[in-house]
Amino acid sequence: MTKVIRTAIPVAATCAVCAGGLLLTAGPVNSAPVAAPRAAVSLGNPVAGNNSFGVVTEEDAYLGSTESEGPVAVGGDLRFGAGYNVSLNTPGTFTAPGDSRPTALLVGGQVRYDESDPAGVLKVLQNGYVKIGDMTGGHALDTDSNGASVNTHVDAAGDPYDATPRIELTTHEAAAKVGPANLMDFPGLFSTYRDRAHAMATCANNVTLLDGNGDPLPDQTTIAPGSQIKLRLDPGRTNVLHLTGEMLDNISTLTLLNQPTAAAPLVFVVDTDAEGGDYTWHAPTMAGVGNSQTHILWDFPDATRITNPDGDEIEGTIYAPSAEFIDLDPSNIEGDVIVKSLVQGSTAAVGGNTTNAGEIHYHPFDGNVRCEDEPTPTPTPTPTPTKSSDDWTATPTPTPTEPTPTGHTGTPTRPAPTRPGSPSPTGPGLADTGADRHATQILGGIAAALVATGTGIVALTRLRRNGRHR
Repeated sequence: MTKVIRTAIPVAATCAVCAGGLLLTAGPVNSAPVAAPRAAVSLGNPVAGNNSFGVVTEEDAYLGSTESEGPVAVGGDLRFGAGYNVSLNTPGTFTAPGDSRPTALLVGGQVRYDESDPAGVLKVLQNGYVKIGDMTGGHALDTDSNGASVNTHVDAAGDPYDATPRIELTTHEAAAKVGPANLMDFPGLFSTYRDRAHAMATCANNVTLLDGNGDPLPDQTTIAPGSQIKLRLDPGRTNVLHLTGEMLDNISTLTLLNQPTAAAPLVFVVDTDAEGGDYTWHAPTMAGVGNSQTHILWDFPDATRITNPDGDEIEGTIYAPSAEFIDLDPSNIEGDVIVKSLVQGSTAAVGGNTTNAGEIHYHPFDGNVRCEDEPTPTPTPTPTPTKSSDDWTATPTPTPTEPTPTGHTGTPTRPAPTRPGSPSPTGPGLADTGADRHATQILGGIAAALVATGTGIVALTRLRRNGRHR
């Protein structure tokens, strides 16, 4: 079999051949890892699909106290306490087909009057409408006992217009349009939310924990109890900070040295695995937030229950689509609440102590979350000699060197075409058989001819320069 001889002569070799040298190189190259960032993956707005509702639950909600400044959507059944306000500041923008006003309170299941405070009045403000998926056990009234058109009330079936517990509107909505109504796919939406929660949890941590002096913590995985922590955010990307539940609870004060934006939001990913998903959250005091609540999100991908018994205001959106959220803290929440189920405050009427929770302020999250991947290796070529049955590498032939001039008497003697001081070629031995030997002989002859020619030219040039040419 004739052996295939593969050679690669790069551009630089052309000049070497012109100068009288011969360069023969062949073989593959090895790779060395070099960090090169891959394209970021955009997750968009994690709360997209909420139809502008500031509070969204997949299942039941108990609204004990005190108010939500924006609209509320409950996927399951609704219970309420002695007094609660919905849409204090805005009814939102979701308008049901055929309506002229936004829906401020949407209930996918029933309103459980029998499990609400007997004296309870849940007020829907800002002229917002109410939609109820299952009207079992209740009815809507848009006229009073005298038959006069009035602002709509919704209460237990058979109760008069002003009976309690009731839902009370500040506008007239036709009773027939209150329900039954099926306007949102809550199970489908929360399946998407859970996927997004886990997707954000895979984003690489890219925020450094700083101590109270602004210096990086020596150990980025440990926070001592009562710590003052500072964060400096990157304005050019989504800022992701991974924390365990213990780390979060050990922060006394959390200060932002610069504020997040819509293009560079701040996402906290909180791992509650050590707590078995049942986490008690003592929210830290936050400083430096300003008006950036709409660009902060708390992602709890694995939590099944979160209890907020005390602490300071929660700045930003609570994103816990698999968790029951129990809010017993009189401090406010400054953002959306996206949870599986909600208890906001408690009363003796539902078997607990009377506890007033804080308000839920309407700061819809509007950040675009982009997951910056870790760098991936890319190849950088580095030549490595190789030899296989069909591929070999020849060692480069040494470059000619002028002979050293010596004294003379009589007729000068022209030096033989040798290369004093040049190293002998070395390299892997090749079998001296068949086509291998023939190929080697051919290449050796070419190399020798070129070397001899180059050496002769150099010697002749030297002689002429010394005036010895005759």
